[in-house]
Amino acid sequence: MTDSVLSKSRVVPQATWRRAMLLILLLPSAGFAQDAALSLDEAIALALQQAPEISAGEAGLMSAQSMLRSAGRLPDPQLIAGIDNLPANGPDSYSLTSDFMTMRKVGLAQNFPNATKRRLQRELASANVTTSEFELQQTRLEITRGVTQAWIALASTDTALQELRALLADVQLQARSARSSLAAGRDSSADALMAEMAVVQFDNRLLALETEAHIAQAELSRWIGQAAARPQADMPALDQLPASGDALRSSIHQHAYLLPLEARIAAAHTNVELAKSEKRPDWSGELTYALRGAPYSNMVSLQFRIGLPLFARDRQDPQIAAKGADLRRLQAERESEVRMHDTQIQEMLARWQSLGVQLTRFDKELLPLSKERHRAAMAGLSGGRGDLKAVIDAATTRGDLLIEQARLTRERGEAWAYLRTLQSKTPQTLSGDKP
Repeated sequence: MTDSVLSKSRVVPQATWRRAMLLILLLPSAGFAQDAALSLDEAIALALQQAPEISAGEAGLMSAQSMLRSAGRLPDPQLIAGIDNLPANGPDSYSLTSDFMTMRKVGLAQNFPNATKRRLQRELASANVTTSEFELQQTRLEITRGVTQAWIALASTDTALQELRALLADVQLQARSARSSLAAGRDSSADALMAEMAVVQFDNRLLALETEAHIAQAELSRWIGQAAARPQADMPALDQLPASGDALRSSIHQHAYLLPLEARIAAAHTNVELAKSEKRPDWSGELTYALRGAPYSNMVSLQFRIGLPLFARDRQDPQIAAKGADLRRLQAERESEVRMHDTQIQEMLARWQSLGVQLTRFDKELLPLSKERHRAAMAGLSGGRGDLKAVIDAATTRGDLLIEQARLTRERGEAWAYLRTLQSKTPQTLSGDKP
């Protein structure tokens, strides 16, 4: 029976080896070993500096601002140059000076779109700038949310890992003690097998949690690169929101995730009015100077042209209807987004509050009790009043609670990050009591 127990114990080094290989992947490089702890605020600042999404949004804003400068201006003038009444046959054919009606002329023409159209073009360009600004704000907040969730996931997992490693050391010590007692004939093989199985189970728990930490670190490195390998600072308090739940819901139309849609609706309104302005006639002016042969006087001409939108039913009205349909589509999409956004806010508020209650119970009741239970079981075993099963059960229960606490913290961090990034401006800090 002793050989059987010892043969089963060979599983332990294999699991430990797998865990050690994963730890190598998670270890920071030597260059980061002495770096200061990475706070959440610093991680957000780094992400906002490095994110290509920010560069793309800034380029889009610059493009819209450049278009604003030219919007609503008069079209470029046109140069007029030509010959009028050039003879095509007879003795004076193709002579520029013989016939009194022949004129070489030069001049300028200028189109003047109606004032309403030009004003609306400026308004549309301004609305496009506003849309780009809101989209850039939204991008910043989405990056802030993503970094916050990844940072909290990694921090909560690392905290649980430290506790689990300490528990694993205790269980391994008990397993070695059980093997020694079995060899000395003081304990049964059942106790030794139970201890070996507990070590393997703890190894699996630890391996799964280290995998989650590796995934969280990979997600964080997506935003901040190699800085994700630095040790993390203390977890910020997750109990503060920028406003109450009712205030967040009542200001829903000012949330960053809806503002770009509001700006696009404003632009759609302008597009409808711009289509209507096509019913108002544009006009143009033309001034020319005509040069004739030496015996004849030179001529100056001035003329105006006015557009006649006489067939609006087949030309302007379909354009107006199309722009109106686009406006109604955006308004319906906004209504749908508002409802969905409001529902999501309520869900996140409920999760944030419920998870807060659960984590408070973990911190004040469950984890302290599990720690005392494990300590009492260890003391009983040392004093000869307890058994190995009680120690292993207590360690297993505490390990499961630590893993569950990490999961709850990660989920509450996701809700907290969502609720903290609803406003139209990026909070200066996320770690303090107030944004």
